[in-house]
Amino acid sequence: MKTRKLFALSALLFSMLLISTGYAQELTFTEAPENYRLYARNQNDSAAVRFTGKVKKGEMVRSLVLKVYKDDVLYDQQVVNLEDQAFSLSSQIHAGLHQFRFELFTLQDEKESLNLVADQVVCGDAYIITGQSNSHPSSTLSTYSSPFARSFGVKTGYETYNEEDKAVRWGSATGNCPGLENEVGGWFIKNPYGVGVWGMDLARLIIEKHQIPVCIINGGSGSSSIEQNMLYPEQPSLETSFGRLAYRVNQAGLKDQVKAIFWHQGESNSNTEEGYQSYSANFNILKKDWERVYTGLKKIYLFQLHPGCGRQREGYYNELREIQSQLADSYEKVEIMSTMGVSGHDGCHFSYQGYLEFAKRIFPLVSRDFYGIQATTVITPPKLLSANYVSTNEVELTFDQAIRIEEKREVHEETYFLKDQFFFKNEMDSAFIPAKVSSIKAQQNKLIITLEQATTFSLVTYLPGKLYEGTEVIYNGPWLTGSDNDIGALSFHQRRIYPLKAWQ
Repeated sequence: MKTRKLFALSALLFSMLLISTGYAQELTFTEAPENYRLYARNQNDSAAVRFTGKVKKGEMVRSLVLKVYKDDVLYDQQVVNLEDQAFSLSSQIHAGLHQFRFELFTLQDEKESLNLVADQVVCGDAYIITGQSNSHPSSTLSTYSSPFARSFGVKTGYETYNEEDKAVRWGSATGNCPGLENEVGGWFIKNPYGVGVWGMDLARLIIEKHQIPVCIINGGSGSSSIEQNMLYPEQPSLETSFGRLAYRVNQAGLKDQVKAIFWHQGESNSNTEEGYQSYSANFNILKKDWERVYTGLKKIYLFQLHPGCGRQREGYYNELREIQSQLADSYEKVEIMSTMGVSGHDGCHFSYQGYLEFAKRIFPLVSRDFYGIQATTVITPPKLLSANYVSTNEVELTFDQAIRIEEKREVHEETYFLKDQFFFKNEMDSAFIPAKVSSIKAQQNKLIITLEQATTFSLVTYLPGKLYEGTEVIYNGPWLTGSDNDIGALSFHQRRIYPLKAWQ
């Protein structure tokens, strides 16, 4: 009920805005700025704010006056004489932590009459976040707010975008949501301007570090499969998650200016064989549809899943995570970030602090890709490059960066060792073969696994699918991490081990 009242109030305020700013007076507009709007910056760090429309029939308007204020100081003023009923004028604004106000007047007999005011307009960057529940966590602890963090419309999840939702236009982004009773949650609550905890903190980092306003539009749907996030042209668009998100982005005027999509999804597809086997092909379709709809898309940031959050005890969790790694290797546009080792994991979701780690991990990649920052340390998760026998009982794993071992961790009063989280087999999709690892040792970017006996295994996996072996406890460390960045290594599944003779 509170949410409905909020939407009704938003619609009322929007209607009042239309009347008070003159949309219903001498002029009708086909294009004009709105309060709180973010215009996406171009390669010149600027954007054109346009006013187009017609003078209403019967009105005698000879000239228009446009006044633009930057942080309440007059920035631009134009007088346009009208030769017919149509008009078109624009003003250039520049990216930065500045707010612009536009005042458009009609001029008759040297008397100015105010027709439109659009205030708190900014120029910056636009991003999309989508996926399932970990893409859009809300929290009562998420209190950060900024006049330079914006969003558009309502994150409705599975619910159809109705007329009340359509009346909600631009506003200040939030990491909280209406009616949230727990510290973290809101997976299925309608949320105007909701971008999620880590979306909000990512916006904060960009604003504070790069001095650029940000719009994030979050289209996540809790528990959704990749199929439920795909575009189905045969269905009315507002009946699909893809369509509802695309509608909001288009209404915001940003469909050709979205820089990147952040994608956290896959838990629901790891429950069944069909779900994981179709994942790669479906992602390829989804990626092409994203690129077709969001024509300016430059990057897709994909999060590899943390163990847990599947309905089945024995699902296809390792398989799905391996596919996610392969997707990042297959597409130049796709970057992958690990969630291994993120704190506060409860078996499916994360704590408020854990979600802040999402933003902390992904921000350096965004800074590199869009803000010209050259990293002085490694900013990506460790990735396995190769596995080789170096003796009859030693397997050497080579990573793309120096690694660190967390030898052991206590979880629910039980101690688990990292050396026991490597699994071996000889044939694809067969059962793991019992093998005892006596020790593991890190040497720069190499991990030496010493087995108790001479072996000839063909395939190696890092991490159990969901549970510690022989338990009902969801895996939560120990972890293999990057020594420079403490980011958990990407898990891998059924990677080939080259035999000793071939290696020699």
